[in-house]
Amino acid sequence: MAARARDAGVNVILDITADVPHVFQSYAGVLDEADQALERAALFLTQHIRSSNTAATPAR
Repeated sequence: MAARARDAGVNVILDITADVPHVFQSYAGVLDEADQALERAALFLTQHIRSSNTAATPAR
């Protein structure tokens, strides 16, 4: 899926965490890996929301 999105021009970061259960992010506050994965996702979203808001804001 990541390769197809990248080929379509979508900015993609494939983040793989080994040896954790499915939907491990729901264990935030319990698993360090969950906390770290959510921090990486938040950083990605923050960077891309800022850049898209900046691009969409008309000059005054």
